[in-house]
Amino acid sequence: MSAVKAITEKEYLKEVFSELEAVKARVLALRKDLTMVTVGKGTSLMDHDRHLLELSEYIDWKLQVLEKGTGFDWKEAGTIVESDVSVRIPEKSSGPDISGGYLGG
Repeated sequence: MSAVKAITEKEYLKEVFSELEAVKARVLALRKDLTMVTVGKGTSLMDHDRHLLELSEYIDWKLQVLEKGTGFDWKEAGTIVESDVSVRIPEKSSGPDISGGYLGG
């Protein structure tokens, strides 16, 4: 049997925040890789780039909800918290909309 590790709320929130930041960084790295693949080869994968962009923005939004929706002092924890929130205007796409939106519960 494995031992259950006691974790505080502060440790849990910091872990969730760092994991979400890591996922966002990986998604942005995938976008960078995708641009290297599609250079000079047309735009067949550009819809996928849009999907990755939406995914990174969704994760960023969840990070903002985590920062502002908990009673945790993020600045005390050493996390950089922005006081302003900016939202970009969605890019126009000539292709089909592949985003299914949020379907989960």
